[in-house]
Amino acid sequence: MSAERNDPSPLVITREYKAPRTLVFEAWSKAEHLEKWFAPDGFTVTCKLDFRAGGAMELTMEGYGMKNTVHGVYRKIVPNERIEWVFTFDDIPGHEIPTTITFEDAGPGRTRLSVKQVFPQYAALTPAQQDLLRPRVAGSSIGWGQTLDHLGQFVEK
Repeated sequence: MSAERNDPSPLVITREYKAPRTLVFEAWSKAEHLEKWFAPDGFTVTCKLDFRAGGAMELTMEGYGMKNTVHGVYRKIVPNERIEWVFTFDDIPGHEIPTTITFEDAGPGRTRLSVKQVFPQYAALTPAQQDLLRPRVAGSSIGWGQTLDHLGQFVEK
């Protein structure tokens, strides 16, 4: 089978929230906010953020006996419109995963948020790295979905 057929597709998820765009954006901008919602069911997250273009981030998710840490850099931040960052998993170094979050008005007091994440091509990874990345890619849709549900609970209360 060719690597091309096995390579992961970009993940794209869109949600609407009953909260103004400024509030939804703010939820992404501070560690104390992210630590309240940025994890799938059964996980907790601790983070360090330097929320500015060129600033670093570190996120550690723990749950079900697992612990994953990612390190990243914010590439672009347009307040209330867009956040772009790249990160690497600690156990798959050197392979960046670009992530873009966009924020749009979706009517009075409502926000449409989209997440786009692009995974490395498997051909660029060693077989051991592929084995580490595959389950993360497979679970990314569910994990992001639950995480974004938690964001909704956080911003809509």
